[in-house]
Amino acid sequence: MAKNPYYSGPVSDHFDGTRFFNPGGVLPLGFPDVLRWKLNGQKSRWPKRVDLPVGTAKPSQRVDGDGLRVTMIGHASMLLQVCGLNILVDPVWQERVSPVSFAGPKRVVEPGIRFEDLPPIDLVLVTHNHYDHLDIKTLDRLHHAFHPLFISPLGNDRIIHKSVPLANIKVVDWVIT
Repeated sequence: MAKNPYYSGPVSDHFDGTRFFNPGGVLPLGFPDVLRWKLNGQKSRWPKRVDLPVGTAKPSQRVDGDGLRVTMIGHASMLLQVCGLNILVDPVWQERVSPVSFAGPKRVVEPGIRFEDLPPIDLVLVTHNHYDHLDIKTLDRLHHAFHPLFISPLGNDRIIHKSVPLANIKVVDWVIT
């Protein structure tokens, strides 16, 4: 079995020494399944662009007290404002989510908030390391603009620190047992 390049730690109920997995979860499909899906002719055509009405309201700087505001940015990206904190979850502002900037799926809907309209960001939660959830360029922009605390699962800290070396990262386990 190949060694995990991002994390080495003890075997657990959700880490086999190389890979993390969801206990009792469904195993991911393999390459033949993806190929079958791509070639079966049943997939929908992906639009080049979806234009949605753009709101002009900017998010509040803070939501204090027992108030809560959740603003959808796109896909899994959202801004949570609660107890005076501004928390971004899986922030993605890039045009493409891909290991390279010239290939991969393009964004078809603009983010629900322009980056320039973000309130001060205190905390960024990166849930996992798929390209559509861990956008290194956006994390770097957030670090330089706000210096937030990043919270990320085991191993993602190495990925983030490669491109954002001075980021303040709190590492948590993938599954809390």
